[in-house]
Amino acid sequence: MSPDQPKKLRSDAAENAERVMAAAIRAGLGVGRNVPLAQIAAEAGVGIGTLYRRYPNRAALLEALQLRAYRLLLAEAEDALASGASGVDSIERYLRQSFQHRDQLVLPLHGVPNTEGTESARVRDQLKAVMAAIIERGHADGTLRPEVTGWTVVRFGAMLAQPMTNVPGWAESAAEQRSVFIRGITTPAGLAGDDETGSELSK
Repeated sequence: MSPDQPKKLRSDAAENAERVMAAAIRAGLGVGRNVPLAQIAAEAGVGIGTLYRRYPNRAALLEALQLRAYRLLLAEAEDALASGASGVDSIERYLRQSFQHRDQLVLPLHGVPNTEGTESARVRDQLKAVMAAIIERGHADGTLRPEVTGWTVVRFGAMLAQPMTNVPGWAESAAEQRSVFIRGITTPAGLAGDDETGSELSK
């Protein structure tokens, strides 16, 4: 066996896993549809045996999809916390950036079981902690209304990620809804501000 062969096998396995998850998303498994795993394997271009070696059952595939989604959201939340000019600006950034991943987001709110004691649950808790820090910042700097919580924001983002099939140009409609939402959670002092948050809200 050459020194390069194990690395190639690991690369192939990772590529197969990526294709399976992409096929599962395309097939609608993430929103609770009873899609046969054989169909997902066929769409991914892998054998059913390859799929079962990586994901022995539907629950394992759903867990992988949830973990993928929460990692994407966590990365965007951490970036928003670090880059935002204020608490509300961080929320606007999080909603805008996470919307770009909308086709990848498989969340309990969309029909996937909310499991505990899993890797996805651990990353979900990390997301909660970062969102709590964003909310705390918004309350401390006076830009965010006191009744707003982290899950207020996450739930709204999850709803935006699901396009209304009868509304053309969903990205534009979602941007409009996001602007209305941001105005609704911002204090009068935040709306009157001249900083970056104010410029974003005026769009």
